[in-house]
Amino acid sequence: MRIDRIPHHSVAIVGGGFAGALIALKLLERTEVPLAITIVERREELGRGVAYSTTDPVHLVNGPAEIFSLYPEDPGHLSRWLVENGPANGWVPPAEVGSSSPPRHLYGTYVRDELARAGATARLGSTLRHIRASASALVATPHRIRITTADGTTVEADEAVLALGVFQPRLPAAERALARHARFAANPWDGDALERLTGCEEILLIGSSLSMVDAVASMEARGYRGRYRVISRRGQFVEGRRTVDAARDFLADGPLPATARELLSRVKAERRAISAAGADWQGLPLAIRPHIPSLWQGASDRERLRFTRHLRAFWDVTAHRSAPESHTTIETVIAEDRLAYGRARLLGFAVEGDQIVAQLGTRTGIENARFDGVIDCRGHQLHDWRQIADPFVKSLLANGEVRPHSTGYGIDATSEGDLINEEGRVHRNLSAIGHPLRGVAWESSSITEQRAQAIALADRILAKFTPIRIA
Repeated sequence: MRIDRIPHHSVAIVGGGFAGALIALKLLERTEVPLAITIVERREELGRGVAYSTTDPVHLVNGPAEIFSLYPEDPGHLSRWLVENGPANGWVPPAEVGSSSPPRHLYGTYVRDELARAGATARLGSTLRHIRASASALVATPHRIRITTADGTTVEADEAVLALGVFQPRLPAAERALARHARFAANPWDGDALERLTGCEEILLIGSSLSMVDAVASMEARGYRGRYRVISRRGQFVEGRRTVDAARDFLADGPLPATARELLSRVKAERRAISAAGADWQGLPLAIRPHIPSLWQGASDRERLRFTRHLRAFWDVTAHRSAPESHTTIETVIAEDRLAYGRARLLGFAVEGDQIVAQLGTRTGIENARFDGVIDCRGHQLHDWRQIADPFVKSLLANGEVRPHSTGYGIDATSEGDLINEEGRVHRNLSAIGHPLRGVAWESSSITEQRAQAIALADRILAKFTPIRIA
């Protein structure tokens, strides 16, 4: 077994997607002492993860470039980078680049290149190293963290950060019968699977949010001219993003709501006021979003779970809207009478000849609908760590280094992201960022939230390393 010992003032990051790359970048950018950073990530490139690994140019960042700079103190940084680097990467920026939504793969290149630049120009002899492997185990002591990888490498560091991103569950039972069917795409970003569907006449899309938008955009770019039927359990349908200012800070009027019912009541009242004033409702989620950490952390688990059961679907389609260019594609297909959407529950599948028969539960009863192909667009994410099959996650739970969050979303931690072990003890040197903190912060998956988390976490880690100055 090979042991890699890192010099003092060291941080090991498990996961090298967006969140892992960003915390490394912020550490390198802000350190005042020599720092050795190791990222354990099996992918060849850092900064991409699942979201930014897609190479399809019609898969766009979900928002304008002007809000997604890696440097909040310099909001124009991404826009300038796109102007300088977009053409060389196959994307010609529009005149108003700040309001454009670049391809996700290009944004991943931005993250990758900025991290590489930070590593190459690191201050005070700081270093950045990528171990291309999967973590398999972690042992924490009050002063050191030891991480073992699947290939037998062991990394020791003063601090460790879990930036594990999302995990995919097994196919739901209804879809397992189609797992090997040539015209079933279990992943809406699987280009080969989508290519096999281009000759279909009618495709069933399960799910009606951003993954569905990606699937339609990809199919249209491939020349598909057939029909789509989009179903979701609640009948919600994604909206296109418009450029609007935030609505008034109505949640500042008195104490924050303590229950999901009270929150819904106040949001509905404000929505009515916005409508009566002839304003755009899309300013409403912008007014709510800054309060989400306080709303979530101030709620009981009972109220958190009420929100996830009854209101989450409505919040997701309200807050997470599609890029204007992507939504134009959706509107065009609807105008051509090639896309219909509605409420239905998938009960099962059967294969009859070349067709797939979907049994759907609708408001009027059971419907057996025939399709030439099926795309699962639900963007499955498995948040309950007790159900995740990944060996590293199973090891963390088995060893008691972490414990599941009481809501069933992610793992338990303080509001600052310091992890809590199975005995209830707060780790002094083991933290998390992004998706593992869904139960702690809820909205911890988007660029802006993870950016704020990375800056705060980097400052907390570096405060332990930075010598105290005496005047």
